[in-house]
Amino acid sequence: APASALLRQPALLRTAPAAAPLRAAAPQMILGSKTFRKAVLSVRRSSTIKGCSPGDGSVGGGSGVGGGNGAQMSAGGDDDESNPFASAWKKYNELLDEKPLLMKAFTSFLGFAIGDILAQIFIQKQDFDWYRLFRLASFGFLVHGTSSHWFYGMLDSAIPGKGAQPVFTKVFIDQVLWNPIFGIMFFSYVACLEWKGLQYVIDKTRNELLTQVTGSWKVWPLAHAINFRFIPSSQRVLYINSIQIGYNCFLSLISNRDAEAA
Repeated sequence: APASALLRQPALLRTAPAAAPLRAAAPQMILGSKTFRKAVLSVRRSSTIKGCSPGDGSVGGGSGVGGGNGAQMSAGGDDDESNPFASAWKKYNELLDEKPLLMKAFTSFLGFAIGDILAQIFIQKQDFDWYRLFRLASFGFLVHGTSSHWFYGMLDSAIPGKGAQPVFTKVFIDQVLWNPIFGIMFFSYVACLEWKGLQYVIDKTRNELLTQVTGSWKVWPLAHAINFRFIPSSQRVLYINSIQIGYNCFLSLISNRDAEAA
């Protein structure tokens, strides 16, 4: 039996399938592994350093890390911050959004004050009247700025749009309806500060209102056509006062015509 078993073993060895040859496992790289990320970062750093130009002092040839584009953007931001006019305009608009009534009143205060100063210095050329300046400037702050905020806001809400028809309608309402009302408010306010009675307001309105209204028609129809067509609603009072500085010289003259005659 043992001998026969020994004779059978070579046969078993001959019939057994040959084992597959061992092959080296192909290297596999898992994209999400930390090793792969480190390798990518290392390659990027080396390529960035190679692209560095010693002459321009930038890394990555101007478009890489710390390149010329970033320097230009930083310089642009510094220019905006260092420009006093741009900073003032930005601050004005911020306050206009936060406190629109107060800022429009202050804008009209400056407009009427500058108009009266110019009228006294360059047109009448008399001794400067500080109380007269106070009357005009306070009217701008207390009456013109606040009433303009209300009136033009209401007008824009009631008649939206920037086409020919809404613009013409707004100009007509402003010049035919609001203009005389504004004139009466102006004469009444000045009369109150001069301690004059109602009869003075009536006489002043009868004698000067038509002059004031027709005088405004030489300036404001075209100015308001531009205003209602192109100027944002929040900037209307600023636009009006920038033009009204010259017109305020005219108002200052007619409001003090009686004092000059006396």
